[in-house]
Amino acid sequence: MENIHNLWLICFFFACLLFIFCLIIPPKKIGRILPFFTAFWPSKNIQLDFQSVSYVALHRNIINRVIHYSIFVDAFAWLLILDSFWHGFLYIALLLFIVQTLLIKELKFTILANLILLTTLTILLSSFESNIEYLMLWTILSAALRVIGHFFEPLPPFLIDNSGQFSPINLATLKKLGLVRTIALLPIGFLAEFLSGQANRLFLVQINAITSKLYKHQHILAWKNVVKKGLNSYKEGIKQEPLFKSYCRFFEK
Repeated sequence: MENIHNLWLICFFFACLLFIFCLIIPPKKIGRILPFFTAFWPSKNIQLDFQSVSYVALHRNIINRVIHYSIFVDAFAWLLILDSFWHGFLYIALLLFIVQTLLIKELKFTILANLILLTTLTILLSSFESNIEYLMLWTILSAALRVIGHFFEPLPPFLIDNSGQFSPINLATLKKLGLVRTIALLPIGFLAEFLSGQANRLFLVQINAITSKLYKHQHILAWKNVVKKGLNSYKEGIKQEPLFKSYCRFFEK
């Protein structure tokens, strides 16, 4: 069990480095090895429409979509892991979650998201008795599984050219990508998926999908419109989608 604990800490350390690199490396460079890297920017993390539409566009294959449901479990695993280190980490994470949902500026979504998170977490905290290492192992394996899920998807935009189009994975596109970047995509993708399991990341997108039909939207897109925009971005490329205009500008010559 100690080996799992140490392995998780190593993954966490390198994931933190990746987050820092997303902030400091020039966008045009990091965008060639980490698609939609701006999703990790705090300023973009409160733009739920951007997060949701990019999520839909990147997860079109049914196998990959099913695999990514593991995110819902990851969110609570992360919170329980943080609590095992120090109760204060859990309170800080919950406070940041509340602030983030408030900044999304959709009050009903904020209420529902926090209600789901806090209710489920309260039940888990009162009943979870297993070794925390099992949760650590889960977050590692689920991240690896989500990377495998992306093998069923095309390459995201701007990895091999500036067209803004998704590209099929084949020998021709992998040759354009190059051996070094092809190999690098695996650990980078793993670390990105590892980070995405946190409650403040893709969990919010999945909550958006679940709760979207329960209220009338004022400041964020209804899920049916999210799906429509995501599908159009997948088929026609992301340059035609206004939500991605600022992202696309990073790759202009």
